[in-house]
Amino acid sequence: MSLTKRILAIWTILVLAFLASFLLPHTEVTTAGVMTNAALLLLFILSVYLVRRETLKQRKWIFVNLAAFFSLSFLFHLYPFIGTEILPEVRKAQHYFYQYISLGLYFFLLAFAISYITIDLLFREFSVVQKYLLTFVVVGGFFGYYYQPYFSDPDYLYTRQEIAEWKELDKAVAALQADGRAASEEEVVGYVQSSGEFPFLGRLGLADLKLKVNELYPYLPGSNYMILLLRPIYLNTIYMCVLSLGMILLYFGYQYKKDPPQGAYIEKIMFFFLLFCSLEAFHAWSFIKTLEWQEFSGYLNLSQYLSAVVLAAGAVLFALRLRFITSPYGEFYEQEIAEHPWSITRWRDALDNLMIKHFFNRNPFVGRFFLASKVTNKE
Repeated sequence: MSLTKRILAIWTILVLAFLASFLLPHTEVTTAGVMTNAALLLLFILSVYLVRRETLKQRKWIFVNLAAFFSLSFLFHLYPFIGTEILPEVRKAQHYFYQYISLGLYFFLLAFAISYITIDLLFREFSVVQKYLLTFVVVGGFFGYYYQPYFSDPDYLYTRQEIAEWKELDKAVAALQADGRAASEEEVVGYVQSSGEFPFLGRLGLADLKLKVNELYPYLPGSNYMILLLRPIYLNTIYMCVLSLGMILLYFGYQYKKDPPQGAYIEKIMFFFLLFCSLEAFHAWSFIKTLEWQEFSGYLNLSQYLSAVVLAAGAVLFALRLRFITSPYGEFYEQEIAEHPWSITRWRDALDNLMIKHFFNRNPFVGRFFLASKVTNKE
């Protein structure tokens, strides 16, 4: 069996096993979510094979980090079963999973994998241990700064003052409606001021109280409060995406200035992560700006379809990298980069040729970025 068929067979078996597991009691799942998770799973399998087939030890660690990130697909598959088959006795089990895994570990491992690639490029002479320490200091510093409250208090999101104010507003509206009165914003402001039952809202001045009621009022209907509840941690995910994007731009800035030879498809994998991280940051920003939970659910479903498409494109790049390094000329090129990096030019692959043919004219600019390797046949 060829390598491609073996990978597809493993992926198909695992996907079918995941789908079969949905016969057990579980919470709602979406087609878009299943597709995204399946794409992450395929990238995990490809990353594992890249680790196994990489001939250079230093290059292996890049894909070890990526495999760790994509391995979260197994944990994400467990999410619908949390609270039913898994930890049914823990009331907030799904919330904790979402907080620590989906919006915590996920973005930490993403930033770590990307940052390691950049640090590996900038500090080639460093040992693997030094590169890992530097990556951990950078990513761990950002992550620790933004996520420290969630580790100090698992229920941090529920104990914020904004949530306490929302609860008081909800109580005031419920009291007015019980008395048969219109629970308009003006009525709520008057009721809060005339009552001594609201320690958080009651201590605000009239102007500040009106602003606060106006700000929180849209989050009262249905499950809209979930947006208010999760908004701080979604803001933290944006910060982690910005860190990842900053490291990607640093990577390309160094590439432009120094133009060191890179392993085949590494640059394109970084382009993939540039698009992927931008998409993740946009998803989080959309969540923060949305006022209705139902509307956000629609956005989330659409964004997961987009993520699945982007991840599928990334899987193509990983597969091309795997095919290249398992070929005789690929092994030679990668070995030459390790031993004599400045004696060869950059490998020009099929994607480069496609871009040159359809989007560029042959000029010095093209020659700057798309040089044929000396190990290839001259055109």
